[in-house]
Amino acid sequence: MKTTALMTGVAALSMASAVFGAMLPDAVQGQASAGLIQIATTGNPEGLHAELGGEVTESSVIAETVGQATLNGLLNVDENEHLAPMALVVNGTIYAMVAPTITKDNFILVTDDGVTRRMDVGNSEGTNEPFIVAEVDPNALPETVTSKASAGLIQIATTGNPEGLQAELGGEIVESSIVAETAGQDALNALLMVDQDEHLAPMALVAPSGEIYAMVAPTITKDNFVLVTRGGDAIRMDVGSTEGTNQPFQVTNVVSDGGTPWYVEFWYWLTGA
Repeated sequence: MKTTALMTGVAALSMASAVFGAMLPDAVQGQASAGLIQIATTGNPEGLHAELGGEVTESSVIAETVGQATLNGLLNVDENEHLAPMALVVNGTIYAMVAPTITKDNFILVTDDGVTRRMDVGNSEGTNEPFIVAEVDPNALPETVTSKASAGLIQIATTGNPEGLQAELGGEIVESSIVAETAGQDALNALLMVDQDEHLAPMALVAPSGEIYAMVAPTITKDNFVLVTRGGDAIRMDVGSTEGTNQPFQVTNVVSDGGTPWYVEFWYWLTGA
């Protein structure tokens, strides 16, 4: 990701800050404090620590909390952007400077809901008013399943073959056991009709952004798959192929009748249809 791709107009970013302001801690709303400016421009969290309390710790806590893939999505890794050594953790919220200081005054903010944001403290703009540069919500559904299903998504949901989706998204094809390893076996079992021997097809796709896709097998419902978000939550999805819409939606209730599998699917249309 290029720095220029992260940075847009200051006016637009200020608007984004206003939209998301209710979800941001007081420390990054309004005029930036001396401590926030210090951590964003020098990487030293001591001033912000004096203002807010909390604990000064190694910045690796961010990758440990939200995952390296999420963090990389907010850094220009091609130009060796990384985090300054130390971070501040305050009541589940984490602050750490983006280094080296290519953009002079950016920092990573992780709020207690797991949303990770790249912030600009506004120092180089002369305003000292923080604004959002970019953000990643680890539990947000990817665009892949919130719009018309692609050929690759239909292929993995109906045949278990992840190669088409890999060609579209990139990523790595791995054994589908990664779903249970990531989300937990109990979470996976809750999405499967285990008494009817439902399981996952052998192979899954791990997308570059961290989501995991794996087909529900055998194909009792023809076109269901399990999606694991970057936040590690597992969701059962229907690709919408048998319905003729090819619009993926979430399957929220799985039942059987007299030993003959059938599904009552509450159509929560992710596209708003």
